Amino acid sequence: MIGTKTLRNVLIARTDKIGDLLLSLPVFQTLKKAFPYAKLIALVSPYAQEIVQGHSSVDAVELYEKGENFLQLADRFKKMEIDVFVALYPRFQQALAAWLAGVPVRIGTAYRWYSFLFTEKIKVHRSAADRHEVEYNLDLLKPMGINAGNIKIEFPLSDSERAFAKDLLKEKGIQPGTPYVVVHPGHKGSALNWNPVLYGQIVAHLSQQKGLRVVITAGKDETPLISKVTLQHGSLPEEQKPILIIGECGLRHLAAIYERAACFLSGSTGTMHLAAAVGTPTVSLFCPIPETTPVRWGPWGNDATILMPKNLKCPDCLRGYCGKHDPMDAITVQEVFQAMEKYIRKAARH
Repeated sequence: MIGTKTLRNVLIARTDKIGDLLLSLPVFQTLKKAFPYAKLIALVSPYAQEIVQGHSSVDAVELYEKGENFLQLADRFKKMEIDVFVALYPRFQQALAAWLAGVPVRIGTAYRWYSFLFTEKIKVHRSAADRHEVEYNLDLLKPMGINAGNIKIEFPLSDSERAFAKDLLKEKGIQPGTPYVVVHPGHKGSALNWNPVLYGQIVAHLSQQKGLRVVITAGKDETPLISKVTLQHGSLPEEQKPILIIGECGLRHLAAIYERAACFLSGSTGTMHLAAAVGTPTVSLFCPIPETTPVRWGPWGNDATILMPKNLKCPDCLRGYCGKHDPMDAITVQEVFQAMEKYIRKAARH
């Protein structure tokens, strides 16, 4: 175990996507509890920075631009006077910068070609996907004498963030107290997702449920996708048409919208983890690709239902890579509706 009695500054690097950073929050929470006087610094991508900004377990946020010069990065690390560097998302440039900066303790995984740059090497194969990403992340704290258990992700929202969500929904026609569900059809491409037409069908089906509204969320760059999803909704009465929130608010405001929903539907994507983090029940559509298994990437800590294609007969579909079929078509609209319906009913009873 490394010496931690005089621990001052700890840099935790996780510079990939929103969901990945959300699943790293238990690392910050655990470290803050173990070393309350140490300064915990998050090195993150600009895209995901809202996840850690203002978090009670994060003392400072440093932004990492993709392709940043490692010499400049090393200079930044030196100025931070880092005692421990934890590479949750190992990248050569960052590991090299920490080595050049003379960071005394550098923790990373053991099986990268540049793992020699770490002083503490954790022998774990994430590609085995036999545990959750949260657990893999927490493994990297073992050299600091920490063996964390099952930790819930803390993602508290402010009154102003909740008020923003309430006002935005009201402006779009959802009055306080009106039950609604959220559908997020978008995806960044790391796994297979459901067809936009099928998302459109489930939205149409949900929209016809008495007293229930449907909210569709998406980023500004996903407008063409949403056009495909909503193509078949022209015949719905105006009061039944889904509410669209496309690039109108930041991640924390989006989380506040998700928090009030009876249920959240999506593929395996960052917003799914955002909904899970605020305790919203999720229905998640996962594909058969081994690297994207829900064992590793499923929602964490909330009430969740995971649906995957069943009864696939094509060997390529079973592997998740098929040029002839879309294996995700095996998940039916009826299956999805039934999974969501139980959460909608549960919310109605409360």
